[in-house]
Amino acid sequence: MHSSLEPEKMEEGGGSNSLKRKFSEIDGDQNLDSVSSPMMTDSNGSYELKVYEVAKNRNIIAVLGTGIDKSEITKRLIKAMGSSDTDKRLIIFLAPTVNLQCCEIRALVNLKVEEYFGAKGVDKWTSQRWDEEFSKHDVLVMTPQILLDVLRSAFLKLEMVCLLIIDECHHTTGNHPYAKLMKIFNPEEREGVEKFATTVKEGPILYNPSPSCSLELKEKLETSHLKFDASLRRLQELGKDSFLNMDNKFETYQKRLSIDYREILHCLDNLGLICAHLAAEVCLEKISDTKEESETYKECSMVCKEFLEDILSTIGVYLPQDDKSLVDLQQNHLSAVISGHVSPKLKELFHLLDSFRGDKQKQCLILVERIITAKVIERFVKKEASLAYLNVLYLTENNPSTNVSAQKMQIEIPDLFQHGKVNLLFITDVVEEGFQVPDCSCMVCFDLPKTMCSYSQSQKHAKQSNSKSIMFLERGNPKQRDHLHDLMRREVLIQDPEAPNLKSCPPPVKNGHGVKEIGSMVIPDSNITVSEEAASTQTMSDPPSRNEQLPPCKKLRLDNNLLQSNGKEKVASSKSKSSSSAAGSKKRKELHGTTCANALSGTWGENIDGATFQAYKFDFCCNISGEVYSSFSLLLESTLAEDVGKVEMDLYLVRKLVKASVSPCGQIRLSQEELVKAKYFQQFFFNGMFGKLFVGSKSQGTKREFLLQTDTSSLWHPAFMFLLLPVETNDLASSATIDWSAINSCASIVEFLKKNSLLDLRDSDGNQCNTSSGQEVLLDDKMEETNLIHFANASSDKNSLEELVVIAIHTGRIYSIVEAVSDSSAMSPFEVDASSGYATYAEYFNKKYGIVLAHPNQPLMKLKQSHHAHNLLVDFNEEMVVKTEPKAGNVRKRKPNIHAHLPPELLARIDVPRAVLKSIYLLPSVMHRLESLMLASQLREEIDCSIDNFSISSTSILEAVTTLTCPESFSMERLELLGDSVLKYVASCHLFLKYPDKDEGQLSRQRQSIISNSNLHRLTTSRKLQGYIRNGAFEPRRWTAPGQFSLFPVPCKCGIDTREVPLDPKFFTENMTIKIGKSCDMGHRWVVSKSVSDCAEALIGAYYVSGGLSASLHMMKWLGIDVDFDPNLVVEAINRVSLRCYIPKEDELIELERKIQHEFSAKFLLKEAITHSSLRESYSYERLEFLGDSVLDFLITRHLFNTYEQTGPGEMTDLRSACVNNENFAQVAVKNNLHTHLQRCATVLETQINDYLMSFQKPDETGRSIPSIQGPKALGDVVESIAGALLIDTRLDLDQVWRVFEPLLSPLVTPDKLQLPPYRELNELCDSLGYFFRVKCSNDGVKAQATIQLQLDDVLLTGDGSEQTNKLALGKAASHLLTQLEKRNISRKTSLGDNQSSMDVNLACNHSDRETLTSETTEIQSIVIPFIGPINMKKGGPRGTLHEFCKKHLWPMPTFDTSEEKSRTPFEFIDGGEKRTSFSSFTSTITLRIPNREAVMYAGEARPDKKSSFDSAVVELLYELERRKIVIIQK
Repeated sequence: MHSSLEPEKMEEGGGSNSLKRKFSEIDGDQNLDSVSSPMMTDSNGSYELKVYEVAKNRNIIAVLGTGIDKSEITKRLIKAMGSSDTDKRLIIFLAPTVNLQCCEIRALVNLKVEEYFGAKGVDKWTSQRWDEEFSKHDVLVMTPQILLDVLRSAFLKLEMVCLLIIDECHHTTGNHPYAKLMKIFNPEEREGVEKFATTVKEGPILYNPSPSCSLELKEKLETSHLKFDASLRRLQELGKDSFLNMDNKFETYQKRLSIDYREILHCLDNLGLICAHLAAEVCLEKISDTKEESETYKECSMVCKEFLEDILSTIGVYLPQDDKSLVDLQQNHLSAVISGHVSPKLKELFHLLDSFRGDKQKQCLILVERIITAKVIERFVKKEASLAYLNVLYLTENNPSTNVSAQKMQIEIPDLFQHGKVNLLFITDVVEEGFQVPDCSCMVCFDLPKTMCSYSQSQKHAKQSNSKSIMFLERGNPKQRDHLHDLMRREVLIQDPEAPNLKSCPPPVKNGHGVKEIGSMVIPDSNITVSEEAASTQTMSDPPSRNEQLPPCKKLRLDNNLLQSNGKEKVASSKSKSSSSAAGSKKRKELHGTTCANALSGTWGENIDGATFQAYKFDFCCNISGEVYSSFSLLLESTLAEDVGKVEMDLYLVRKLVKASVSPCGQIRLSQEELVKAKYFQQFFFNGMFGKLFVGSKSQGTKREFLLQTDTSSLWHPAFMFLLLPVETNDLASSATIDWSAINSCASIVEFLKKNSLLDLRDSDGNQCNTSSGQEVLLDDKMEETNLIHFANASSDKNSLEELVVIAIHTGRIYSIVEAVSDSSAMSPFEVDASSGYATYAEYFNKKYGIVLAHPNQPLMKLKQSHHAHNLLVDFNEEMVVKTEPKAGNVRKRKPNIHAHLPPELLARIDVPRAVLKSIYLLPSVMHRLESLMLASQLREEIDCSIDNFSISSTSILEAVTTLTCPESFSMERLELLGDSVLKYVASCHLFLKYPDKDEGQLSRQRQSIISNSNLHRLTTSRKLQGYIRNGAFEPRRWTAPGQFSLFPVPCKCGIDTREVPLDPKFFTENMTIKIGKSCDMGHRWVVSKSVSDCAEALIGAYYVSGGLSASLHMMKWLGIDVDFDPNLVVEAINRVSLRCYIPKEDELIELERKIQHEFSAKFLLKEAITHSSLRESYSYERLEFLGDSVLDFLITRHLFNTYEQTGPGEMTDLRSACVNNENFAQVAVKNNLHTHLQRCATVLETQINDYLMSFQKPDETGRSIPSIQGPKALGDVVESIAGALLIDTRLDLDQVWRVFEPLLSPLVTPDKLQLPPYRELNELCDSLGYFFRVKCSNDGVKAQATIQLQLDDVLLTGDGSEQTNKLALGKAASHLLTQLEKRNISRKTSLGDNQSSMDVNLACNHSDRETLTSETTEIQSIVIPFIGPINMKKGGPRGTLHEFCKKHLWPMPTFDTSEEKSRTPFEFIDGGEKRTSFSSFTSTITLRIPNREAVMYAGEARPDKKSSFDSAVVELLYELERRKIVIIQK
């Protein structure tokens, strides 16, 4: 509590500050010897009286404990102050929440009381509005931020306040508004007081906005400008044929005319009529000095001169006729301002200058934005007799007010200042950056600095000369205020010596691009960045000695300016490392490493005598009969956990489902020879199917080699070392016999390819290869027919080719044969690409690869290609689809099979079943899931929860470390929701029991320090859990088996050599464009900081699900959260309340126990739970409410988690929010008549409860009555406090508490009855349907008005709302709009699919025929044709342009339909002037539904990727819309 009867006395007394006196000293001064402690209370309220007596005489801080009636003290003080006979002075009551306090004060005193809070729109109030409020009311109840803003805007002076009461002043720490107010109010803080003074002191000088100039005058000036501008244009037309470059000369005169006009208007608005007249004179003198030789140019000059003369005469009419440039400021300053002759801003400057009268040694430097301002004020000062004591000079760029050079002025001005010959100097910021400012008494920013550099330089100059710095600010101008605050904030960031972004900035060495030169000084341009300046210095040609010749002070200034020149970049960098992006926040992204699965490591690669492995068999079963997959065996050195080594998973292929099962099969021993063959098999097939078997190419300038002929040891790393080998098909499920026949066949093919000469293809001499491989070359075209097919390495019967596995020896690609194509051969026409110029297949292979076929008449083989790896763990055929565009055809479409056709002699036969190839295609997905489970098991071992009868599956751990950004069917969200409530409950119980003497506020702060995201982040990273988090999509094309060469490498650019990333601020960012979860080859990836904290909560939730509170407690302790349940503390708590002296009234608690159906063993617990603090007892329900809040939160969350197992995390959050909130608990209290038992003694609370009871309407169809107003917080609190009392009484028996409260809380909200807030529901509905809506809000300080417009296909719907706050008004408007949509059968439960199916779609064909518009359409379009664009032709640009246009004009979002065509030869595309090739071609069709028109459909051109095809369709559509005159595309 803070009272101030006599603010003037605060500066008296010299040494001690009464604001900071101890309470004991105050007691001693007032002879209050009986008050031994601020917490002492008695039944007669003597402590309140003593506090009041002290507060009447001194500023005090009073500690009021539980039971102290602060309202009594407040009432006494306000009555005492309000009854004073002195001039009216205001009473201000500050509180974080004003509604309740205002009601209480109104009930206590008979004064005019008003409340002020942000929702009333006070931020937009003017000085006049605040003056009205001050005159109408005696007591102002407001939030501290509002008082701070009012003081800063100078709407209020502290001298106007007689009493200031600060409620909950313990918040006066850090940057809280209370702390800032204390600095202002404290007389020792001189800077804080003077910051808001309007006298001549350091800080801002506030001036009133300029009175609006006569509209008649401005219209006359504008008319004059237009008239003379037209005259110049006529002269331009007449003289076009007379001179060359005539247009440029006329443009110069037109530009001069416009500049002069703007300068005069600037002076009129900012300085007044007299200065506007002087500005016209300055411009006229300048034009009069212009000499032109041509008669035409002379006429142009004369037009400009006549314009200025006309301006002078026009303004002169509004000035005194005797002397248009003078006004007696001593006598008529007020009338001069009212008449507009002098602006309020200029008047305040003269008032400042008047304080220098008689002191010629007081030099003042004035910074102005425009040159014209300096010139006219200089003239005004020289002509104004009352300012004759001022000796004025101005210096702007190279145009000083004296006829001397700028370089000479650099030398002379310090002497002029020192000897008093000049005491007022005007400069512009252009000069100031490189101007060596002399010592001055006062640095005045007459115009607010526009740039960080200008502001910083002015402050630096003021500090160097120990002078005052004064800013001119327009009163009530939030833009200026915010701009100044931003400059001050940025200056603090830049000048912070610890800021890492200021470590090094190279000084400019030579003059060059981006550098301004003034006299002999080189000044960096403040608008370019350091990187640009550094780049520019590399191309400079001046000699290096140029900078060395500069004086030392000028060199230093260059460095400082260079630092400032990149201020914008530095501030952005600093912001990314500021406290705004705290640990555990969504804003902050952090670079983290990835933990390796130890089970996949191995050292067997170094063994020369073989190795022993643990074998795990993969079996595959397809839901389509006849589909056969080969079993595989995973060979590891490590033994997997039981639930990892024996697991099942579903693999989703197109149109089929494969179930994969993993089972342990004991140990397998491989000899050294077998190891070599096994490694050959793995490298051959994984590189042949997912990588490449041939490395190097002529285009890269490297020799083409077979991969297995090179050194591949680098592809086998001990940290990632395992084998995947085929298993014989007849094996039992429990055994795994390696299929050595397949492995040996693969080994023989490897040896064949090593020796095959076709690998070199065409050599450098142009020699050609043949395919005989030592066999007879048959060149007879009439070869005798035979059933033998000659492959590169063997011959096979023509009838046994189906599903044979082969490899193309010229490309290294692996295929399976579909059939031999009858009536075809290598001599058949080459049909793959008709435009290629090849007549036959034989000619194609001869010319392209230099291959001469030995058997050209053999039939071609129809081949099925092997696929790239895909993510088979997600069912993309169902709802698990990544949404890229609305209805853009996300579901996998059936694509035609693309087959290759090759001569058999280019194929080497591999005696491996095709089922092996089919299984290899599944292995990347299987291994990814298995590796994830291994990591989960590894984390489980680290946590090591060894509780009896406890087990937690690796699947649960995996779910707890998987974020939503992984496209999986599970994520941590549900477990995080549960873990959050478990942690909150455990922490609350621990604190409640351990600290029985701490109040609710202290307990809440301590709990927050435990459960806060920042603390959880700290604990989680200390345990290195961040490496286990899975936050990125599985990229199967980047997955590589040991020995596999990666086709899609992502080199590490992080500058870190280890997989683990240190916790360093340089690896934190707030950049919104950072891609989350995509890792480099070192495993580094960006993680949202909050995900790290969420992982801890999710693990707590997972351990609770598996083992209850004891398991979750173990998890918390492992993390480092020091909480526990001590049974002895529970007994002590019950014993404490049992010993309390309590004489119950008759049937006081029996009725309440009957309602909740529980009889308390410790009656006093229930008594405490229903006692409001207004009774002023030594106890209240606040501590129990703190406990009960967490209990109900946990119990309801647990109930929802167990009941709705299939509910998504987002809906779970909505359900919990709907169930766990004070409003819902208040309704529970009323429904069960618990409110009648609340013991209270507060008139305001009683009124609020009665109003709330009266607001309950009739029951709806669900049997529930919904109130029309928000319930008092006390009603919800009493429900929570009863829950807390019940928990203690049952000795923490949660099941018993739930049995009592479940019927009280029923019916709980269910997913089908869940009601979202109206505005959110409307937003989600429109987003799902592709509609935009427009929102408009206004607030007059009394009521908020909101309007929402939604354009459907045929009608514009409007919803209006009016409430006390913008949020409530928006909710009401959205509710009205939802009602209108429901009448049209549009809601969350319905869709527009049926309506769209009947939509008349007008197909705009891409032909030369054009549609003829009807006269009615033409008439409509002639009224308003909207503009769009210009179109950004970069990738994604056309879609962005159309999206912004649709959003602006409320058109529904377009939909896309895409078709894909594949080919064995690449398609060629021209994209942005560049040629691109792709084996896929995408063509998209866009459909746009235009309101009140037919829908338009248009097809784009073929493109190499889907998103580019979207852009093409958009561009074609926009041009079609322009042709139809529906839009106009800006060029």
